[in-house]
Amino acid sequence: MDTARFIKDNFRFTEGTSASMYSQLAAFIRHQIKLGVFRPHDKIVTENALCDILNISRTTVRLAFNELLEEGLIVRQRRKGTFIADKKINRRLNSLYNFTESMREQGIKPRSLVLQSEVIDADEIVADKLNLTQTQRKVFILKRVRLGDDTPLLLETTCIPWNLCQGIELYDFATLSLYDVLKNEFGLTITHATEHIEAVIISKSAAHYLQCAEKVMAGYHIERVSFLENGFVFEYTTSVTRADKCNFKIDLFNAGQNSAKARVDFSRQLKR
Repeated sequence: MDTARFIKDNFRFTEGTSASMYSQLAAFIRHQIKLGVFRPHDKIVTENALCDILNISRTTVRLAFNELLEEGLIVRQRRKGTFIADKKINRRLNSLYNFTESMREQGIKPRSLVLQSEVIDADEIVADKLNLTQTQRKVFILKRVRLGDDTPLLLETTCIPWNLCQGIELYDFATLSLYDVLKNEFGLTITHATEHIEAVIISKSAAHYLQCAEKVMAGYHIERVSFLENGFVFEYTTSVTRADKCNFKIDLFNAGQNSAKARVDFSRQLKR
């Protein structure tokens, strides 16, 4: 996409509005990204060229670009220029997260590459996380690469006490939602979960599945423990995602101003 020609042919500032010139320019570029006119990895016209095209100051262009940078819609690459960023996939951390449902809500096709789906004896770590007794150590393990529009996003391993969902190993989770099957077929519904997030260097084996281009890639290791309504621990999941595919956002509210807003609001953004 020739972004310079497109902006020159299609963008005009609106006079008599309270919106600043840089906000109008940022809004136009943002809209083209959402429409898919400007696509990931398209190179954006340079600041100097945009100044000439629109007859505006360098400050106006920089303010517009900074707004888009803060939103993660564009990225700057040293000595190469400015490009449309990979599309982000939003994930909220202050609510129970369902990968399949989240993808579909955003018009993204979810898919899973199943690496392991079987019943095994839990090791000490998994048994401890799930509070398993010595006589009930069987767990259903499901290891998958989670994809959005065929782009690898997460390498995820889930363990669930098998006595709660005997027969679940017969389902095909390449396309099915694990949580949907647990709820609809076994009557199991998560009421709350805890997650721990740690910055890591992605291992060579995980990097293979996540298609990391570099030999050394930073990422996030996420550990999740989920609970049923009766407080019973029924899921232990670990996942790894590339740092360049995942952003975290935190909205903070002052508890003293409004009790209804006395919370910490998290969201996670996964980039395709």
